[in-house]
Amino acid sequence: MINLYGGASGVGFDKILANCNAAAGGKYKIVGNLLPSDADGQREQFVRRLAAHDSSMDILGMDVTWTAEFAQAGWIRELTGDQKTQASANALGPPLQTAEWDSKLYGIPRTTNVQLMWYRKSLVPNPPKTWDEMISQAQALKAAGKPYEIGFTGAQYEGYVVGFNTLLNSFGGNLVNADGTQPTIDAKTVQALTLLKKFATSGVESKSLSNSQEPEVFAQMQLGQAAFILNWPYVLSAMTTAAATDPESKKILDDLGYAPYPAVVPGETPKVTLGGMNYAISTYSKHPTEAFEAAMCMRNDTNALSAALDNGDVPALKTVFDSDAFKKAYPMYQTLIDELNVAVPRPKTPLYQNISTIVSTTLSPPSSIDPQQTADKLRSSISDALAGKGILP
Repeated sequence: MINLYGGASGVGFDKILANCNAAAGGKYKIVGNLLPSDADGQREQFVRRLAAHDSSMDILGMDVTWTAEFAQAGWIRELTGDQKTQASANALGPPLQTAEWDSKLYGIPRTTNVQLMWYRKSLVPNPPKTWDEMISQAQALKAAGKPYEIGFTGAQYEGYVVGFNTLLNSFGGNLVNADGTQPTIDAKTVQALTLLKKFATSGVESKSLSNSQEPEVFAQMQLGQAAFILNWPYVLSAMTTAAATDPESKKILDDLGYAPYPAVVPGETPKVTLGGMNYAISTYSKHPTEAFEAAMCMRNDTNALSAALDNGDVPALKTVFDSDAFKKAYPMYQTLIDELNVAVPRPKTPLYQNISTIVSTTLSPPSSIDPQQTADKLRSSISDALAGKGILP
């Protein structure tokens, strides 16, 4: 028996498990186990059980931000030789990098993700190319008495860090240096915070901005409140599913447009933050060879396409992007590829979870940001965290 934790509850995943168990021919049977639905809750359970050397976990469905922490702790196996070749083959470059730490490969890229700008075509005949244009268009819609809100994940959680990381990297900045040893909070950070403050006090942000996670942002579009939302590609498949039974969702679906994530500097390509999930093999698994084979099956071309069509999981394999079935279901596939080619990871460091907590706490609520003071506080708090000092907020 091969126990899978993480990613086992997706729509249509039972079909993938059945495919792989049939292909195994009795060599192994994959059993999907449920975890909390949010990434923070999933990580907490992984950390608790891995720290106790729990051998009942074989395959870990890991958020792309956990690689450095889990590898540094010795909780996941490095993939070498033929396994490294198999795991890397056909994988898109940026998602593959999220499975690496210290120049070693620890994960099998399964899904990837980048946010897009979704908008109402009837309200926005010319989709904005920059944040400033998006805010101006929303203000004009508000003045005209039309739906105008901009949906953004501004709650105090990981999704808020994703949004800020995109703004910061698009200005050319970062939170920490390349080896994750020093904070790099500078004038670029102040620029990103200035834009975030401008948005949060522009009058076109959602009234629930400081409590908005992905489902709330989706609902702002679904309920007709938003003219724009910044969210992941699942928006299309989720709205399509809702439209099958809800006439109001059908109206939104028919009016739903997509465009590249808006730039922060006119003429410059924004660098959106990578999301996604990788499979890793637990150090404490008693069946590591079979677990690797099972993980490779669950993310092969056929099953990656199935997950993309059934559950909105963007594949990490080049060949799936090239398939006609994927292109039909994801008309925004070229926009996704273009963004993925220049997408950026969140800071690679075993202390990422601490940094994420500091960022989401220091920047909350978005309207309270004082760009220079907030940047100074970020620098001090991240420096303390990297030095092993201070108390987490």
